[in-house]
Amino acid sequence: MAAQRTIWWGSGSAPAWRVLIGLKEKGLEYDSKLIEFSKKEHKSEDILRLNPRGQVPTFLDDGVVVNESLAALLYLQDKYPEPSLLPATIEGRALVYQRFQEAANFHDKVSQVIRFKWTNADEALPQDKLDALQAELELWESYLSEDSFIAGPDFTLADISFGPFLLVFKRFGGTLKDFPKLNKYAEKIEARPSFEDSYPPHWKETPGKDWLDSL
Repeated sequence: MAAQRTIWWGSGSAPAWRVLIGLKEKGLEYDSKLIEFSKKEHKSEDILRLNPRGQVPTFLDDGVVVNESLAALLYLQDKYPEPSLLPATIEGRALVYQRFQEAANFHDKVSQVIRFKWTNADEALPQDKLDALQAELELWESYLSEDSFIAGPDFTLADISFGPFLLVFKRFGGTLKDFPKLNKYAEKIEARPSFEDSYPPHWKETPGKDWLDSL
């Protein structure tokens, strides 16, 4: 009997997007439960029974519950090792593990700016937050070679960890005009089937913001 997989997710949630990408990269079928944040469906009884934090992604695989997005990606790699999302060498895996975790720094810098504008729509972004995000972008730009992925020549778990947050940055106006390698990388992952097939539905239908158009 085939494993029964269900993922509860919300459109535009980068952590949930990570798990959708992981499932598609592994070629796994799943039952998709798209929730609406505006209706507080992430606090529904079905989700709270599995995820007391009432968050997405909430992921159920053949009776195993894995809710945090990075944990879910590691679980998928462990349980379904092929096709692998890790390099063959220990040195390569070490770099992937580092970038996989390090993406949290970029997420934090982008989220700080977005949260500020959600609650202070008419105010200019604080320069210290912009400077911190600029420095973070410079660091990630330095990690890329002309045609590489974020942790080497191959697409890995590190790209699934980092990539969705880079596309969130673009959704909120980030141009990457001063970061040619990151811009090329963003175009490459956005065109990847696993990203395209799980692209946030409402992004296709509504315009983004211009809050980050200075970067």
